[in-house]
Amino acid sequence: MSIQLNQNDSDSDKSELDRFDQLMSDDVICISDSSDFSDDDAQPSICNDLPQPELPFPDGTVKLTRMSGENKSNDCVTLTDVVQPDKLRKALLTTFVLDMEWLKPHFRADTKLVIVQSYNPNVEPQGVLQSSDGLTTIVNPEFAGVKYPIMHSKIMLLFYDTYVRFVASSANLIEIDWTVMQNAVFIQDIRFDGSQIFECTQFGSTLAQALRDLSVPDPVVKQLDHMDMSRVRVHVVTSVPTSRARTTYHASAYGMARLAQITRQMRRESAVLREINPAETDVYCYGSSMGKLSSAYLRDFYCCALGMTWGEISRHTRHTFSSQDAERCVKVGFHTNDQGNSNKFGPISRMCIKCKMDMFTGTDFPSSSLHKIEPAVPRTLVHAKLVLMRTGAERRHGWMYLGSHNFTPGAWGWLNRQQTSLTYVNNYEFGVVIPDVCYETVFGRDSITWCGAKIPLPFKLAWTRYKETDVPCFSD
Repeated sequence: MSIQLNQNDSDSDKSELDRFDQLMSDDVICISDSSDFSDDDAQPSICNDLPQPELPFPDGTVKLTRMSGENKSNDCVTLTDVVQPDKLRKALLTTFVLDMEWLKPHFRADTKLVIVQSYNPNVEPQGVLQSSDGLTTIVNPEFAGVKYPIMHSKIMLLFYDTYVRFVASSANLIEIDWTVMQNAVFIQDIRFDGSQIFECTQFGSTLAQALRDLSVPDPVVKQLDHMDMSRVRVHVVTSVPTSRARTTYHASAYGMARLAQITRQMRRESAVLREINPAETDVYCYGSSMGKLSSAYLRDFYCCALGMTWGEISRHTRHTFSSQDAERCVKVGFHTNDQGNSNKFGPISRMCIKCKMDMFTGTDFPSSSLHKIEPAVPRTLVHAKLVLMRTGAERRHGWMYLGSHNFTPGAWGWLNRQQTSLTYVNNYEFGVVIPDVCYETVFGRDSITWCGAKIPLPFKLAWTRYKETDVPCFSD
């Protein structure tokens, strides 16, 4: 869904990016202390010598949703594969679109579910609603002062006896997102021990902040204290509607400003990124919805993706790198209208690709940045939301974002140039940044690896610029 927000497209060098150093120096907020727990026997533990449970994905992995008619593959999963219903005790789920009749059979009848959903605040009340049997809790998060209320995050916390499965994805809890549209899913299994309180980590803190922003009940959030997150290496990036009427913000930055915090941190921790050359860095942005983009917006996003202010980029390149150069370095991937018309699943798939004609024909729309993607499964449409940053002479190194953020201002926000408040954001969004990925071509095939493991992609890495006859896949 595309959202147009109030913003200033002035190409001024003054930017919220200048405050990143201050934001990054903020103390990490711990999830809670032991006084918050109802478990009287829970004890703080920095290291535990007890035998470790065997976890399916202890270091994290990326999978794609298995599309209808496709053979089983180690790269693809169904919702049942992710949930493992026979072992599941309870679950937290968030979704933009919810089909409860389709979802419920994927769980045992006695499994407790907490579901955060998008809703219309003009029709439904904010708050927590519980089913008569007490097994299902529906959470309607805060939408105070938001013109276009959208809760777009896709998170799962799946609780088993000895571990919790953390899932961040682009898939709604509806059938077509798991069978017809290709989505990307990050999965990591995290050790869980209800009798222990584990050391607070940056990942745990930012995850707790995201859940509290979503109005998740506090007893659920407190379960994070019992999770040993020491092996988690991804970074959480979240968006929250930034209305003046909102009661509480739990994080210091959202949207592209939060992305810039992360990339600035990664530059300090990585020798490759520390010596980044903007002239040898490209950013590939794909989403199933495309919003009102502009040249200035692409430049701002490029700065955030590099973790550098425009002034830093100019000084680094001795003022030889222009705004037009930055715009060319941002590749916007989006299905063409021909791809939408010819996809093998027909209108049910095409309806999930969103772009409005008036946005594409706007005077400041950066049409030269549009690129056509080639799906990994021919004649299908991709619903995943990905950002790939590639740097170096051969573009071999970088990072990858995976989650719910489409490449729209409604999701990533507009940088506020007029005052020092947070980024203007419309939607709730959630995703993870995977650091230190490697881009390679092996025997003529594109490959992405992370810590030696393959990352499957829903499209080929070679994108082609739109031809003069190409137009985006427009919404009806």
